[in-house]
Order: sequence, then structure tokens, then C-alpha cells
Amino acid sequence: MYRHTVNRAKDRPDRRVLLHRSYYLNDVPRLMPRCRLFGHKPVIDGYDSKYGREEDRRVRWVACDRCGVRPDPQGRLDPDQWQLGQHYPGPFNGRHFPEQAALQLAKRGIVPPPVKQPGPWPANPTGGLGAELVIGRSHSIGADFKVGNPGSENVLAGHIALGPLGALYVHTERFGQILQRRLNPTGYQSRETGFTIYHGRLSWQLWAKCDEHSATDPKWMRGSVPIDPRHYLYGPRKNRKVSETEKVPAVVRMPEGDTYDVLVHLEQWETRRTRGRARTYWLAQWDCKDGIPVRNHDWKGDETYSCSWGIEGVTPDTERWPYIVAAEAAEQCSRDRARYNYRAPSEDAA
Repeated sequence: MYRHTVNRAKDRPDRRVLLHRSYYLNDVPRLMPRCRLFGHKPVIDGYDSKYGREEDRRVRWVACDRCGVRPDPQGRLDPDQWQLGQHYPGPFNGRHFPEQAALQLAKRGIVPPPVKQPGPWPANPTGGLGAELVIGRSHSIGADFKVGNPGSENVLAGHIALGPLGALYVHTERFGQILQRRLNPTGYQSRETGFTIYHGRLSWQLWAKCDEHSATDPKWMRGSVPIDPRHYLYGPRKNRKVSETEKVPAVVRMPEGDTYDVLVHLEQWETRRTRGRARTYWLAQWDCKDGIPVRNHDWKGDETYSCSWGIEGVTPDTERWPYIVAAEAAEQCSRDRARYNYRAPSEDAA
């Protein structure tokens, strides 16, 4: 068993956040008292899919119906003979293909056949626990509980967010599989239940799919309602773009000496409710066709910003606004380069 921590504040600097750190505890022994006292409860596990190769669409292996532990090897049984959830009486005599023999066959381009029979149960199953703590500003108020699917890395997960006070996120790896197998035993969609208060709205999810939103989902499964009193007193708030300037060429000059041609323009926006006065403001937008590199990547190449984000506080009343926008873009990209420890390519490499 070992633990380690990660300081997230280095990648996401924010003066309003006092602490942002992740904690991990790995190779934690799993208790599994019933399985240790009475033995495992082997059942047929696997999946039926309509995607992929024909021979991989229906797969069967063995797992414990209580703790979710799989034999080693887990086996690959005949899907025409075994049904999902069916009791598996044995045998458990599967063995891994010898490593040296597999290497010799791989040199000849031969793939060893899969081990069909499950092997013995692991003697000391382990799992992992993780948490992420934010003390200071978070973006919302709410709580959430997630039950993973059979293929999830995180079996259970949850969080509680307290707005300006901070937030706590927790998850388990292989712990809680008995609950996952009872509540969400099939398919590859994790389920979540919780609520969030954000920007004057209360949103909820009741056993909703985490990565899918379908029109056929029942209305009670997810939704939101406004809870800001101003919504009912003055009407809903709406934003619309009133006008915009023409795009003007400018140059972004980075501290490392590299320069980039960009197009900048200003947009005037109006926000107002049905009753009450409107508020107008200007947003500056910039766009670089080829992008500005801010992060190195070994095999994908340097990651770039190829489009813009808004910059408030710039108006067309100032004649030099294109230079101000270009300078703001250079400053933002410089922050990102410092955040990701960007290294400019050397002249020899270029």
C-alpha cells in the first residue's frame, strides 16, 4: 500500500484558492469478509455488443457476483453456452501462456490463443481510493453520487461543492463493486444522482446516464428550474449581440520572440430582463489561423490555440484597441506557456 499527492494549484493558479490538491491511496487490501469466509460466488460476466469484429461482439468471462473480483486469468468462455449472470461451477484450471514462449511466437508473427478456462482466484485483491480537495472558490453549490458501469475505472464517485468555501471529490477503484453489481450490472453507462445550483438555476439528475442525454429519457430523470428571485420579478435574462466592428489585422508578439498574425474585432453585447434597464458591454475577440503553441506534446505535436476568447474592458473609443487586444492575447498565451512549462523549438530542430 502506498500513497501520493498532486498539487493541482501549479497547473491552475488562482489567488482565491487556498488549496487544490489530489490525494491517492493505492494497493489497499480489500476486506471482502463474506467472500473470505464462504468463498467467492462465481457467475458469468461479459457483454453483448453490436459493434466491433464479429468474434468480439459477444464475450464471456468469470467474476465473483459479490465482490467483483475476477480469476487470473479471467477466461474466455463460449457465449453460446453461457448466459450473463449464470452460475459458473468450474473448472478453475486456466493458466497464463508462458511469457517467454509468447515472446518467441510474437517474433514469428504468431498470436497465442486466448486462455479459455478461468484460473485461480487472486489471493490478495487490492483497490484504490482517491480524493481531490479545493479550499476556496468553486464554481457551484451541489452534491453528486455516481455508480460506475462494469467497465469503469472508478466504481463509485461523488462530490460536494460549497461555492466560495470549496469542494471535495472522492472516488474508489474496485471498492464498492458489490453495490455496482446490484445497481448497474450491465451496459457501459455510468449513472449519477445529485443536484447543482449554478447561475441562479437548480439542476438535478436522478439515476441519469453520465455520458448520454436522449430525448426519450423521462422528464423526471434530469431538469432545471430558475431559483433567482429576479427571474420572477423582472423576467428571464437574455443576451444578444448588438453590433460588431470589422476584423482588423494585428500581430501577437510573444516574449520568446515568435510572432503571429491575428485578426481582431470588437463585439457589443446587451444583457437585459423583460422589465428593467439593459446593460451593454464590449467584448474583444481575436483569431489566429495557424494557432499559437502553448504546450508541448511528444507525439501529437505542440498544442495550439487556433481560435479566440473574449476580453472585456476594451472599447472602440480607443484608437489603439487592436494593439491592446494583441497584447492581451500575448499575455494570456504567456500565462498558459508558463502553466504548461512550454519549451520553444530550438533553431536546429526548426
